Amino acid sequence: MLKPLLACTLALLLASCGGGSSTAPTTPTAGTPTTGTPTTGTPTAPTPAPAPVPPSVPAPTARWSDPASWPGGKVPVQGDRVSVPAGVSMLLDVSPPALAGLTVPGGSALTFADTGDLTLSTDWIMLEGTLTIGTEAAPYTHRATITLTDATPGEDVMGMGDRVLGVMGGHLELHGQKRLPWTRLAQTARAGSSTLTLDTPPDWQQGDLIALASTDYDPAQSEQAVVRSVSGRTVTLAQPLTNTHWGDREQAPLQAVDERAEVGLLSRNVLVQSGDDSVTSGRGGHVMVMTGGTARIEGTELNRMGQRNTLRRYPLHFHMLGSASGSYLRDSSLHDLYNRCVTVHGTNDLTVSGNVAYGTTGHCFFMEDGAETGNTFSGNLAMRVRAPDSKLGETPLLTSDKTPAGYWITNPANTFTGNVAAGVDGTGFWYALPEHPTGLSAAAGANTWPRRTPLGTFSGNVAHSATRGLNVDNGNQADGSSTEVMSYRPRTTPADSRSAPVQATFRDFTAFKNRDRGVWLRGDTQLLQGGTLADNAVGVTFAAQDTASDGTLLVGETSNAGHPPSWEATGDGGRSLPRPWDATFPIRGFEFYDGTVEVRNATLARFTPTAQRGASGLGYNRRNPFSLSPQNAASGLKWLDASNRVLLEDPTPGKDGDLAAAFLDRDGSVTGTPGRTVVASNPLLTPGCTRTAAWNASVCAGPFLRLWFSSVSGEKPGTVTVTGAGGQVSLVGTPSAGTSYSTTLPVGGRYALGLPRINHLRLGLEQLKPGQSLRVDLPYTGTPYLYRDWWVDARNALKQVDAAALDATQGDAYALSGGTLSLKLMVKPTEQAAEVELCTTPLCQ
Repeated sequence: MLKPLLACTLALLLASCGGGSSTAPTTPTAGTPTTGTPTTGTPTAPTPAPAPVPPSVPAPTARWSDPASWPGGKVPVQGDRVSVPAGVSMLLDVSPPALAGLTVPGGSALTFADTGDLTLSTDWIMLEGTLTIGTEAAPYTHRATITLTDATPGEDVMGMGDRVLGVMGGHLELHGQKRLPWTRLAQTARAGSSTLTLDTPPDWQQGDLIALASTDYDPAQSEQAVVRSVSGRTVTLAQPLTNTHWGDREQAPLQAVDERAEVGLLSRNVLVQSGDDSVTSGRGGHVMVMTGGTARIEGTELNRMGQRNTLRRYPLHFHMLGSASGSYLRDSSLHDLYNRCVTVHGTNDLTVSGNVAYGTTGHCFFMEDGAETGNTFSGNLAMRVRAPDSKLGETPLLTSDKTPAGYWITNPANTFTGNVAAGVDGTGFWYALPEHPTGLSAAAGANTWPRRTPLGTFSGNVAHSATRGLNVDNGNQADGSSTEVMSYRPRTTPADSRSAPVQATFRDFTAFKNRDRGVWLRGDTQLLQGGTLADNAVGVTFAAQDTASDGTLLVGETSNAGHPPSWEATGDGGRSLPRPWDATFPIRGFEFYDGTVEVRNATLARFTPTAQRGASGLGYNRRNPFSLSPQNAASGLKWLDASNRVLLEDPTPGKDGDLAAAFLDRDGSVTGTPGRTVVASNPLLTPGCTRTAAWNASVCAGPFLRLWFSSVSGEKPGTVTVTGAGGQVSLVGTPSAGTSYSTTLPVGGRYALGLPRINHLRLGLEQLKPGQSLRVDLPYTGTPYLYRDWWVDARNALKQVDAAALDATQGDAYALSGGTLSLKLMVKPTEQAAEVELCTTPLCQ
């Protein structure tokens, strides 16, 4: 009989303890381990204990090949389910015949002899004790291969399914030879070429499998290759390349732009793989590290791992470990996978560094619930991350897998430095923060607020050949299976939304050849510091407030023209386009939106319009129906060439935000005159302004404010007109609600609102200085009741005056004459806004 499970403490996972050497471990009847999505019927997870320090493995006292090592004096034969004898430290000195299963009980150990190449084929491995291939101090020097087979399909080993290498309170030690995990090209490798010149001389060998990243908008231009020979920095391939991979450096003044292809090593001398049958079935093996277990994996290759369309069955899965400070994955490779790459679930303090992942379905490096903190991801390379393809029988595990991420991050309190996401069907780095942790972490995480948790470290990361480079938005909903619009608002005390904001800084991020945006941030108090955004449809957009870009290099088009497929529309000279389905899309560097947001100290170049499409260093989010801040601003900009500085397209009918587009040029680095405001083509904004045709915009002395009004009583006014000295515009209101409106207007003007009678109307001004004002007229019959600045109280009631006397008041009066109600909205001292309640009944009751 097997030694009982370690203290039988895994009550969540096991209904009973024990087992026998001739049968698979007992399948639990309750509490089977699950991921956080979905959660219906899933038991509450206990608080995991800290990860133990891996024990020192005693020198082997028995040999696998020695009959005396086994009960009954018989060496295991093909098809046996084998258990290493209790308390024995065994040396695997031969390659056994294919086994039906292998258990290493607690207190026992199995160590691969480093005297020659070894293979171990088995349907599953269960570790309560220790499995060792090499050590940190002495990595394995020969070739060790573990192949997870499926001779008995459908097994459920310890609740972890079939084809599993399960670490159930035990210790997994895999240490292959140290190799150069990845580098970049030193010059462009053309399609049809069989030679690569690398940035770093590799220690790769004949027959090694490598992968090259796409350097165009098309993620599928990533590819694998086999090494024929290596000489210095030159690698000769066994077959010519299918695609061109950029490897040249930009010349001055754009030498900071680096779009060279990453090249990663996939072959390692320690290999964990699935049998060839998995290629057809999509049901590969998986490594699952459970509560109380440790896994220290380096210099190891995982190939054909994970199980298609199946929750919890990932190539490498750290599951509910609590602190995993004793575990790591480093300098290894994972490739040709069927379901994610590495999953970190309910696990903290894990190190994942220097790894290469190539070719998977769904999110690659995946943090599951939102309770995971203190983990470090550094120097990893994720390539060719695919969306599920129904033609291949693939379905998304989560809604978000339809647009997968290279790095799916559900809690900001983690470290991401020097990682690369290349060739992704969705997003490079996606902060998909839930309000509270989901899944197994939900109950224990009710006081955890990822959307208000300060950011850990995000520095030096790269995303290219994707849809979006960095996305801080679209967080997990409570059920964990789908996402919702999310605002990231870091606070000093995350549980208290009113506590002081904490700036979240995303440092030195590089994004290029992304079809949508290099960066999209939603929330407040965020900073994009430094970095390079080039060859993106849009460099950066902030759907945010109190958020800025500082010191970023923004480049419209580099020398990397790409190599689009024949069926795609192209730009000048056959250049690839970020959105070939919309060839006229105007590229831009920084895109204003929401507010207040700023671009500071940016360097901009190569935003050159063509006959096909517009281009500009600065622009506004297109076809925008939402409110905007006229205090959005630019300052300290450096233009390296004659780039078109601004392009504000003609407002789209029905998109009120387009009419309100305006930004302040603080120091003249856009317009040439400090303090000027650039505004859209709106007759209410442009009287007395100077039009710049190439910008399709006007430069105005300003200042400007935001006027907003809403129907508190719920009436939907429909289309509302705003008329001023320069003309009239129509507003349709914010989408869906149909009860709120806003627009940008010059300070101090007089405007008439054309809207029906509303029982309770609220009007306000924002982004002003004390004493600034605006006069508003609107049709009104009957007796109005008006109250100032949010307090519906007789002490704040406005008094009625003659129309001629209204201008001399301080915003504390109104005039009613000839069916027109006139208001002077004026900002009080020490305030930055003004507001009035207009009701048809006293006290708005």
